[in-house]
Amino acid sequence: MPKRKETFLEFIGLSESKNKVAMTLSEGMKHRLSLSCSLVHEPELLLLDEPTVGVDPELRFSLWDYFIELNRKGTTIVITTHYMDEANRCDRVGLIRGGELIAEGSPEELKEKTNTASLEDTFLMLTKV
Repeated sequence: MPKRKETFLEFIGLSESKNKVAMTLSEGMKHRLSLSCSLVHEPELLLLDEPTVGVDPELRFSLWDYFIELNRKGTTIVITTHYMDEANRCDRVGLIRGGELIAEGSPEELKEKTNTASLEDTFLMLTKV
């Protein structure tokens, strides 16, 4: 596990802060640390609430590659996100508005049902008042 820990600290961009007390880190670094702690042990089930909020585009891209690889290895991943480009990378999507599930299916199914080109357009079409 020590080698894996070091690899994750490098991946998440915290190698230089590895000896710091967590409460002294910036909010962004605390978010990275929290995310790293949830990923380092390769759980069977991973629940992530907006894991890429506040991270730079390069890390965001790398995290999604990692999520996809974890999923291929058998990890079930449930992610909440406001980013429809991220939702589009998922196998199944549930669109929620006002605490209610308004649609569910694969990104392609949802776009096809609403005759839209993007999940963002799908969501907007389904929530028109």
